[in-house]
Formats: sequence, C-alpha cells, structure tokens
Amino acid sequence: MEINQQISREITEVFDQLKTLIQDLTDEQINRRPEAGGWSIGQIVEHILRSSNGIPDRKVQTYNRAFDEQVPAIRSLFLDLNTKFEADKSLLPKEDNYTKEDLLERVLARKTKLVLDVKDKDLTLMCMDMEFPNLGYLTRFEWLTVIAAHSKRHCFQIESVKGEL
Repeated sequence: MEINQQISREITEVFDQLKTLIQDLTDEQINRRPEAGGWSIGQIVEHILRSSNGIPDRKVQTYNRAFDEQVPAIRSLFLDLNTKFEADKSLLPKEDNYTKEDLLERVLARKTKLVLDVKDKDLTLMCMDMEFPNLGYLTRFEWLTVIAAHSKRHCFQIESVKGEL
C-alpha cells in the first residue's frame, strides 16, 4: 500500500495547491480572461475538475511490466510548459460564471473522492477501458499520475493568469 500512500500524497498536494491558488481571489478575478486570450481561472479549474473525475478502470488485468514504467514520460509530457495541447472536447470548460465558493467546494470534493478511491485499490493493475494517446494502456497508478501531473500543469497556468490580474 506504499504506492497508494505515495500517489494519495501527490494528489492531496496538487489539489491543496489549487485551493491555495484560488482562495484569495474574488469571483470577478476568477472569471476574468487574460488580455492575451485563453481561459479564465474559473475555466482552468473547471477543466481540471472535468479531467480528474476518475480513471478508466472498470476492466483491469495484471500485466508484465513495472506499474510505474510510464511515469517519467507522463511527467515529462505534462510538466513541459513549452509544449501546448488541444484539450479533448469533452474536457473543455463551459462558458460560465464561476464562484470561488463553488470551485473551492468542488476541488475539496474531488480531492476527497480521488484519495478515497485510491485507498484500497491495487494500483499495479492495467486499465483496459481506454488507451492514453501515444503511451497505450496505463496502470491505475499511471492514470493517477496523469491526473496529478495534468493538474499541476494547470496550477502553473493559474499562477501565470494570476500574475496578469
């Protein structure tokens, strides 16, 4: 269960960082789009919440490779801030007015859900419901690393947008 505790800590840290980044903002600041274009902080948080709803693990199986083999590639992919991505349409934020209170509640709920889901699962099993682009099938541990690294990437984006406010 050591790997469960490790990824739980990582998820907790990134969602706590997200909470800290938005807790001192006003609703107006959360909804203001950067002058150069792009998403508002509220839209970034919405995107994080949509993309961290869980992992595709209804069908799992054992696999003959290290459970964390793809972690370096995942971290490299998401934490290279010079590389830009086009978000999947299903993960795009809605055009909406966000409130800090609602976003903070949802961030806490998502963190809690992920940490509780991780607690007793075998994270070494391969998730066979869907493949990750260019990496293939991932283990539960690797999918959770995707959530953590992707969320961290967007925390950097929020810091950048905050700097423009």
